[in-house]
Amino acid sequence: MRNHVLIISIGFLPNIGGLETHLKDLIDELTKKDWIVTVLTYQPLNTPELGKWIEKRKNLIVFRLPIVRGVFYKLYKKPFLEFLFLEPLLFLVTPLVLLTYSSINVVNAQGLIAGFSASFWTKIFRKRYVVSAQSIYHFPKKGFYRQICKWIFSSADKIIAISKQSKKDIETLGVSSQSVQIYTNWENSDLFKPIEKETAKKEVGFTNKFVVSFFGRLIEEKGVKVIIDAVKLSDRRITFVIYGEGPLVDYVKKAVQEYPNVTYMGTISPNLLPTHYSAADIILMPTLNEEGFGRVAAGALFCGTPVIASNRGALPTIVNDSVGKIIEPTPQEITKVVNFYFHNRHVLKKSAQNARKYALSKFSKKNVEAIISSYI
Repeated sequence: MRNHVLIISIGFLPNIGGLETHLKDLIDELTKKDWIVTVLTYQPLNTPELGKWIEKRKNLIVFRLPIVRGVFYKLYKKPFLEFLFLEPLLFLVTPLVLLTYSSINVVNAQGLIAGFSASFWTKIFRKRYVVSAQSIYHFPKKGFYRQICKWIFSSADKIIAISKQSKKDIETLGVSSQSVQIYTNWENSDLFKPIEKETAKKEVGFTNKFVVSFFGRLIEEKGVKVIIDAVKLSDRRITFVIYGEGPLVDYVKKAVQEYPNVTYMGTISPNLLPTHYSAADIILMPTLNEEGFGRVAAGALFCGTPVIASNRGALPTIVNDSVGKIIEPTPQEITKVVNFYFHNRHVLKKSAQNARKYALSKFSKKNVEAIISSYI
């Protein structure tokens, strides 16, 4: 009997984000290994492009549920309202998928909202239940929300955490450490390859410019406002390039009008990321929250581009001084390090030379085995 996994996630391609990219990479590896994969998700939460309601290809079927557009980001800091918005339809449809595909033998829920549905229905249908923690949650010390989170994780046959920090976070709920397995995300080293710097700059439109790029959701937690404040302090010969969508898009566009060395690129296709990573001299990740894993950092390093990342969450385990810098995410610190690299290109060049070899040693496809082992 072939292995068949149901992946439940609020986000999936063509939505753009770290979770969505991770799931694409995971599914690519699973289907290569002859797993059957069924995905239950929503239409994109933060990108204008819609996916097929039902998408089928070899060993994969994706069901996308309808969603009211433009609401998700308004609820970003209100987890209870976010739960009420996203949970009901997911909860109602999950048993229909399990009834239709009786061959499903494991359910992998991505995060708390998917985990709530999975933790209930896997008990009814007697399926193996694995929950993935892609974030660091900072659970409250008491209250109903804490008890729900504890139930979601303690009900799982296996918990897969994206970092040591994520594991410690889950263990604060009183969950056994033996049930939590750590894995490291990976990137497609065949896709993310270095492109000659000047060639990439010319293709993107940054010829003869020193480029510092940010890729991510345009929300305050990702350090978007901190970047703009750093622009005000940095050498005007440095070009800051911002990619992404989100509630702060107008804030970024206003900065573009005020500062000639700021460029906004919107969102780009994942297939174009290697060119844009390679066109940057530095990738900037000044996140203010506890980052579970920085996929942008891994992809950039594969492309030979050094990374400046904040000292939050798992980022200090992803970047070290040989390939970039870990900093306190303040405008002053960003300015100090960016200006240093701008005026000391030989140091930056050395980090760039180290980047791909470093990435190959830490973020290879073999990391998928930790997830697959949790399914069985």
